[in-house]
Amino acid sequence: MRKKLVLSGLFMLFCFTQLIAQQTRTVTGTVTSPDGTPLADASVTVVGQKSGVRTAADGTFSVNVPAKSHVLQISYVGSETQKVEVSDLSSVKVVLQSSSQALSDVVIIGYGSARKKDLTGAVSSIKAKDFNQGVINSPDQLLQNKVAGLEVTNTSGQPGAATTVQIRGSSSVRAGSGPLYVVDGVILDGGNARPNTGTAFGGQPSASNPLLFISPYDIAQIDVLKDASSTAIYGSRGANGVIIITTKKGGSGPMRIDVGVNFGLPAGFMKRFEVLNTSQFRSALHKYNNDSLANALDGGKNTDALKAITQSKITQNYDIAFSGGNENGKFRASFLASDQEGFILRTNLKKYLATFNGQYNFLDNKLNIEFGMIAGNYGESLAPIGNAGSAGNLISSALQWNPTIPFKVNGLYNYPGNGSGNPLATSESYSDKSNVTEILAHVSATYKLLNNLTYKFLYGINYGTGNRLFNLDGWIQGQNGVSGQGNAGILNAKLTTQIIDHTLNYTANVSKGLSLEAVVGFEYYKDNASGGGITASGFNTNLDYASRISIPYTSLFQDAKTQNPYGVYVNPTSELQSYFARATFNYLDKYILTGTIRDDGSSKFGSNNRYAYFPSGAFKWQINNESFMKDNRVFSNLGLRVSYGLTGNQEFPAGASKEQFALTSFNTTPQVVNDNPNLKWESSKQFNAGVDFGFAKGKVYGSVDYYNKNTSDILFSTIAIQPAASSTSYINLPTAQLVNSGVELFLGATIIQNKKVTWEVTGNIAYDKNIIKNFTDANTGRDLLINTGILSGQGVSGTQVQVFANNRPVNEWYLKKFGGFDATGNQIIAANATFAGNPNPQYIAGFSTSVRYDKFTLGINMGGSFGFMIYNETATDVTNISGISNGRNIDKNAFNSAEKPSSVVGASTRFLENGNYWKLRNATINYTIGNIGKYVKAANIYVSGSNLFVITKFSGFDPEVNIDKSSNGYPSRSLEYIPYPTPRFITLGANFSL
Repeated sequence: MRKKLVLSGLFMLFCFTQLIAQQTRTVTGTVTSPDGTPLADASVTVVGQKSGVRTAADGTFSVNVPAKSHVLQISYVGSETQKVEVSDLSSVKVVLQSSSQALSDVVIIGYGSARKKDLTGAVSSIKAKDFNQGVINSPDQLLQNKVAGLEVTNTSGQPGAATTVQIRGSSSVRAGSGPLYVVDGVILDGGNARPNTGTAFGGQPSASNPLLFISPYDIAQIDVLKDASSTAIYGSRGANGVIIITTKKGGSGPMRIDVGVNFGLPAGFMKRFEVLNTSQFRSALHKYNNDSLANALDGGKNTDALKAITQSKITQNYDIAFSGGNENGKFRASFLASDQEGFILRTNLKKYLATFNGQYNFLDNKLNIEFGMIAGNYGESLAPIGNAGSAGNLISSALQWNPTIPFKVNGLYNYPGNGSGNPLATSESYSDKSNVTEILAHVSATYKLLNNLTYKFLYGINYGTGNRLFNLDGWIQGQNGVSGQGNAGILNAKLTTQIIDHTLNYTANVSKGLSLEAVVGFEYYKDNASGGGITASGFNTNLDYASRISIPYTSLFQDAKTQNPYGVYVNPTSELQSYFARATFNYLDKYILTGTIRDDGSSKFGSNNRYAYFPSGAFKWQINNESFMKDNRVFSNLGLRVSYGLTGNQEFPAGASKEQFALTSFNTTPQVVNDNPNLKWESSKQFNAGVDFGFAKGKVYGSVDYYNKNTSDILFSTIAIQPAASSTSYINLPTAQLVNSGVELFLGATIIQNKKVTWEVTGNIAYDKNIIKNFTDANTGRDLLINTGILSGQGVSGTQVQVFANNRPVNEWYLKKFGGFDATGNQIIAANATFAGNPNPQYIAGFSTSVRYDKFTLGINMGGSFGFMIYNETATDVTNISGISNGRNIDKNAFNSAEKPSSVVGASTRFLENGNYWKLRNATINYTIGNIGKYVKAANIYVSGSNLFVITKFSGFDPEVNIDKSSNGYPSRSLEYIPYPTPRFITLGANFSL
């Protein structure tokens, strides 16, 4: 009996296993690139199931497929996702097409997406694998020199400093020229919550980058919209171009954990401003002074002040991301901890960022819910390196320091009586710390009303709050208003923007060969900003270096002798209400027509001109799909694009059209802004013609574009003429036009591609010319001449060296001509200023290459700007030759000239220099290890160098500079003034998955 039971049990077990075997089967395979290279860590999932695997180091996989399932989906970063039918197959070989060459790549455009080959506008799309490497603090730096016509200028070497970003040149006089940023469908206002200290001790340090809270490691794709066809759907905010950032999302398959870690060190100055070294300084003392004075000024030591104010501390970045899901739901969560030590003493940037997003399907895939949140906290420690005056500026102090004297004597700081200050004392006495928390969140619901009609609702919010504490210790000597009393400030700021979108998307086959994609929508946008602060002076602690304490003044405010009243600001609420529509007709994949219109109403503008319409139209002819090209063996892609449209610019102060009063003190409320009910948008008409091409089966590809952009109704501000109250009127200039025209060329090629070696190159160059026309006063008809570019420092303080003028480029240099030196060694400077040169780069170019040999890959990114002039105010004011008689160091160029110390300081074309440069931004060597053991997948290690060298004739620290020296809201350009230097940087890192 027992034997029968055992046999029957074995029989039932056998039947059960056979049943299971019939319900599932094993499919094996390999995944490779087109050249046969195995793709490790590719995702292989069973469509309709939660099951999935990842490929091994040799590209092989083995997956269990249920009996009712017949399709595998294979995806890999940088390649097209592919579905494979496996109904009757037990083994498959999958070749994934590189997305860099795939015309079916999806490009994000306003309120939707499109295949690359269907684009009618000028759009550049950069995927994560093509981003810049190295020390990257914000998303815009990922794009430097990658996109034709996109200029990204680092304004400072300070970690986290803002960049100047322009698409197709400077296209505004008074309103903002920066592009509109859109992150996962949420529009940003372009600001951040770090409070502004104004021109406190040392001046206002570089502004903080508004995108710091977005981790570069979390970005999947960035799309740059350049022409009116692609930007008109953003209407009043699309005139300066649009940058759309798409973050990484979860994918189908088992849980994936991606880990990245890197460590970095600064490796000295990329380029130094050359002042005299110790031996040269001693020679100069005797050259320009009598021996008695020269000997008195010679301290007998050898110090390098610029080197002394730098540090070489380890920068650390730790990034981890979790992702997974199936066809019904996907998620991704990531965390970044970053501690970047600055090149200058006591400066750093610390960031803690987290993201979480998900996409889930309900109601038989009719309803899709998406949500995402980016939360970041970052703190900055800043140095006294500002744009006001040289007094108290750390770089100024170091440049002027007498290299023959020590920084300390008997343990106390040495203060020479020549006005240079002591750079180490300046650094130690100054503390400026800011902390910002920012959240960007959105939730959207998409419901399929019909098979070809969907409705989408989106709500997004961007909230930021920040505080800033600065302390100026009273023990420092030689600083007016600080020495012997000490200063402190506590500042705060808050911003909130909200957006609500309702859109309907429709797709249909209108007739045989003719398809339609259309979107209509409504958008509401609201923006609020406020802040305040309190300052104090006259403390009774830290007034003596030997008896200083560790408690900052900002913790002892009640001890201050003088406390200024708490000041607040609350910007008028800005609201924008918009209706928009876009339709794209595609006939036989040969003829593609796109039409767009947006109706915007903004509270920033006058009641008589609150609404405006922004239409555009574009056409593309995909020539290689024509029948007469059927036997063509030259072109793999050939398309002609033409577009024309109208976009607007509303980057103007909130409430600019409204009568405003300011409460300056008790019972005192002067009028500060005059009412203008006719104030309206600045608008730009843009024409674009382009050609997309590909040769050799897509191994050589590129595009060329010509554009002409005419900006009219220029936003402008005027100050009331005395004796009227000092108030501002915001107006439109009725006749003025700012014209930008240029050509952009992008070219890429896969030179070698086989299993062992791959060599790819890309390059771009863009030419832009801008000119202001009919820049005249509406009342008098006379040409306007608006000054900006304010110089600082004794002898030139308040001098303005740039102008906006009729028939001239934006920010034209306006300087007195330098005529050499007279017989006594004094500068010969003309009596009147004249137009002196263009500060806007006329050419910007970039070059990237990637060479893979077996498991090693070398990536290089270079770029530069040409055809512009930089004004070197550091040489004008800080290191001029007159300082040698007082024991201050001087500019090496001045020492090598015929100039004498008696020469009067003056602004002239002498300090206007050629700004052309070519910079090696990054070089990275990566080694692919592959899988390690059972759990570690796709491991690689790399070493990367940033800012390794620059080729330029400019004598300053870095020709890539744009210190803010604006005047009355009119921006400056290409002016260098004792900036935070740019360091070389070496990084060692590793990435792997679990």
